[in-house]
Amino acid sequence: MFSIFSNSALAMMVLLGGLIASYRLHSNGQYLMKRSGDAQNGAKAETQVAALLFPLQRQGWQVEYNLRIRRWGDADVVLHSPKGNWYVIDVKSHGGTKVYERGHLRKRYGRNTYDFEEGDLISKVKGQATEVRYLKGTQQVTGLLCFTKGDVDIPGNNASEIYVVTATDLVNTLLQLDK
Repeated sequence: MFSIFSNSALAMMVLLGGLIASYRLHSNGQYLMKRSGDAQNGAKAETQVAALLFPLQRQGWQVEYNLRIRRWGDADVVLHSPKGNWYVIDVKSHGGTKVYERGHLRKRYGRNTYDFEEGDLISKVKGQATEVRYLKGTQQVTGLLCFTKGDVDIPGNNASEIYVVTATDLVNTLLQLDK
């Protein structure tokens, strides 16, 4: 059988097809490995934020995690304060310094500034806040983006009505907003 395929066009086509298929499978595996790592980092960041929010729960804040909402997937954290205020928090684990330039949230490493691969995070949190508002039947939900890595260099931590904070500033920001 080997002698039949050794110099034939059919053998070349089978070999080429095998190479293309193995390359595609390898590429897909690499993509899935990256997505798996991203999911692990996200889960670790959400666990870190949950630990930070525990003292608020003891003060009477109601905390709901991973609330499924239309179009936006899920809201990582939804909070209802004892004063009746609502908050939605999207947790991210990106490094770098977060900056707000020309209407866009970006991350800065040294002199270079980059867009987020996930797209417009500010619009995403605004959409989540709107959905939570309807789901909870309330007049207002304040949106926050909480980064567990890196810094934030945004005056007043406010980017188009969404508060962008580091994990270490999250609880203090919530307490300030709830006054």
